[in-house]
Formats: sequence, structure tokens, C-alpha cells
Amino acid sequence: MNSRNTVQAFETSEFRARLDKIRVAMSDAEIDALLVISQASQCYLLGYDSFSGFEPQVLLVTLKEDPYFVLRKMDADAATEAGCWLPRDRVVGYAESYVSGTGEHSAWDFIAQFVKTKVSAAASIGVEVSGLSAFGYRRLFAALEGHDPLDASGLVTSCRLVKSERELFYMTEAAEMADRSLLAGIDKISAGARHCDAAAAIISAVCAGTKDIPGGPQPYPPVIRGGTLDIAPHQTFVDSLFEAGNQYYLECAASRHRYAAPVARTVHLGPATPRRKSQHEIVMAGFNAAVDAMRPGTTCADVACAFQAVTRPRGLNREARIGYSVGLDWVDGPSLWTNNDTEILPDMTFHVGIFLYEPGENYAISETVRVTEAGADLMSKVPRILFERPG
Repeated sequence: MNSRNTVQAFETSEFRARLDKIRVAMSDAEIDALLVISQASQCYLLGYDSFSGFEPQVLLVTLKEDPYFVLRKMDADAATEAGCWLPRDRVVGYAESYVSGTGEHSAWDFIAQFVKTKVSAAASIGVEVSGLSAFGYRRLFAALEGHDPLDASGLVTSCRLVKSERELFYMTEAAEMADRSLLAGIDKISAGARHCDAAAAIISAVCAGTKDIPGGPQPYPPVIRGGTLDIAPHQTFVDSLFEAGNQYYLECAASRHRYAAPVARTVHLGPATPRRKSQHEIVMAGFNAAVDAMRPGTTCADVACAFQAVTRPRGLNREARIGYSVGLDWVDGPSLWTNNDTEILPDMTFHVGIFLYEPGENYAISETVRVTEAGADLMSKVPRILFERPG
């Protein structure tokens, strides 16, 4: 992609085009300088494909000059090798003395003081407040004394919703790997088998990738839910065995350059009961109605209402969203539900998912969907069926 850096996933021109979008949004919001806190948004603007789970890192975007990226020195020294397109003089590292210390100053103090040297005293500063911990919020805002920062939490996210062709290409690759990993997990399901063995098959397939697509880390651990006890929606997998007569759902995702494509299917151990077959048919009718409604000019609420119009008369009253915008690091935008009037545009991507939770009756089906001028394009090639495995 770029002769100076083989890690970089996009051309520098694409990153600059993204910055131009951010600057338009900043001008509209009357923001002179923006502090980008979210690591997914930093990756979106810089191509920096590395994680910091402990110490703060901030991207300073102004209306005219190239941004500054401020982070721990050991990371700053290798930022170019980790995909960042910025010149080295725009990457600033703070010393280890600011890291996890018990002294008077924190890394947030260093960051704030650096920002104040680069913006005027009258500059309006926006901050992605949603990315801050309570400690980070307190220290950063105190150190920015003299400014009255604005909450700019959704600014970059709103610019990430419509994907470029290259972003869509990576999501298509991720979807292919996710399909392969999901089928590997399903193949491990049998009465008496351990949940962890199915999870291991999923994780192994994601890491291995395909012959043509390099694998990588999962954006989120695989979810395996079902049976009479394992009904917690957001638990991943536990110390359980698959039992005959129960149904289970598997949700997993692969990612390429941090662009995720989730997928979920439900598996029944033994012949599915009439009730469970009927449940699947109702969900699929609603799922198909929602996907049919997902076209440019409609809203997220329109899609959710289309689902409800089909499922409620048939006795399925679901009071939770049926999906959300998906992309960098999985969730990256609005929800598909009746309270969200975000307009749907071409090249938006959504994770459309129907998840039902009852004791012994867990069920799920989900897809990564691209919106095109002609409607919705489903990325998964796995059959949309209620899978049955020998009991």
C-alpha cells in the first residue's frame, strides 16, 4: 500500500481524506482543536494498528496542520512500524516517569500541557469524553485550565459510518474468515463435548485465516450460549458440556486491520422441536423484512419497525435493538431500533442480529450487512438455517 511502510493498510491519501471530513465536522461544531481519545478512531485517522490497555494516548487534530499523536515513548518510537502515516516529528512520546506512578503528575498532565502549547488561548477544544475514564476526565480537564472543553464524543464516529471501498474489502475478507471459524465451531458441537473445545476451534480458525487471507486476533472472544443455565447474554463461553435436546448459539467475528465482521447461528443437539422450528421461522421472517427495508433513504427506526411489523402479529415481542453499525473494533455507530432516526446511506455496514434469551431457549442469528444503492448485501455465506447436530 505504501513504499515506506508495508504495515500501512491504506494509502496516505485516504487518511488525509478522512481528516478533511473530520475538519468539516469540527468547523460545523465550531471546534478549533479536537482531542481524539478512542483508539479505534485513532486507527481510523492514522492507521496506527496497536493497542494500549493502560496508558493514555491522544491524537490532536487542528483545522489546518497535520495532527500530533501523543503517546507513551516506547510506543511512539515504533509508531511508524505499527502503521502510523504521520512524519516522526508529529509523533510525541512522554517519558516513563509519567507511567503508573504515584507522583504529582500523570500522562494526562503531559498531554494537556502539550496541547496548550499547540493551540491558542482562545481556541475551542473538543474532547471525545466518551473515551475517558473518570480519572482521565478529571485530570485532563483540570490540566486544560483556561479552556472550556466541549464534549465531541460522536464527531469522529459519525464520519466513520460510510465505508470506503478499501474498508469494505477488508470487511468482506473478515466475513470470509468469520464464516470459516463459525463452521469450525459448529463442527465441534456434540453431546458431551466441551464448550471450550468449540471456542478453541473458532479461535484457531480466526488466527489461521485462509490460504489467501492472513488471520489475526479476534475483536471479541467467541460467544457460546444455551442449555438451561448458560443464558447470560454477554458471557462468552464457560465450563459447560453440550447436552442432547438443547439448542445453543455461537457468535464470533474475525477482523482485518481491525475491521470486524460478526456472524451468529443457532445449533440444536438432536432433532429440533416444533416450537423451536417455529421460533426460527418467525425470526427469519422478521430478519428478512428488516434486511429488505435496509436501503438508502430509510432510517434505523424504519428497519426496526419492519422487523416488528412481521414478528409481533406472530407472537414475538422483542424489546431490544436488532443491530447496530459495525466496523472498526466492532461497534462503531447507531443502533437499529425504533428510537434512532439516523438515515441509512450507501456503504454503511451493520451487524443485524436477533438474539432471544429464555431459560433453555437461547437463540440467535446475525449477519454483517453492507448497504448498497440497490439494498442490503449480506456478507456471510453460511446457510441461514437452524443447524441440527446429532444428539
